[in-house]
Amino acid sequence: MLAESNAILTYLASGTQYLPADAFAAAKVQQWMSFEQDYVLSIASLRHWTMTGKLARRPAALVEMRRAGGLRALQILERELALRPFIIGDTYTIADISLFAYTHRADEAGLPLREFPHVCAWIERVRAQPGFLDEHYPYAIDPHSSGELP
Repeated sequence: MLAESNAILTYLASGTQYLPADAFAAAKVQQWMSFEQDYVLSIASLRHWTMTGKLARRPAALVEMRRAGGLRALQILERELALRPFIIGDTYTIADISLFAYTHRADEAGLPLREFPHVCAWIERVRAQPGFLDEHYPYAIDPHSSGELP
């Protein structure tokens, strides 16, 4: 069994156009996938807490830290995507797939996604990729999460 979304993306993309054969470009893909894990996950936390009604039970300082982290992630992506169509250049890669997952839902985390026009344009470029599926399902509150921290 293979766990963790970025490891799965790397495995599935091996030998395809979505993971460059060039060592430096492949390292840039990994760099941005690490950025997703380190910074974009602030957006994921906020979104989850908001959509499952748990935000008010989180300490205000923690929520503010996640908001600041999510905004910083969006600012960095805005700066970088102002320079090129996809995160590592002209080519759509698994780094874009990884970053897209929560970045395009930042508004559901209470973050002002529309204030980042280059990120919004990139989101549309990702959606325009062949085979893109624009389906998502609402959170179902996990009955096993009742013992979770407030």
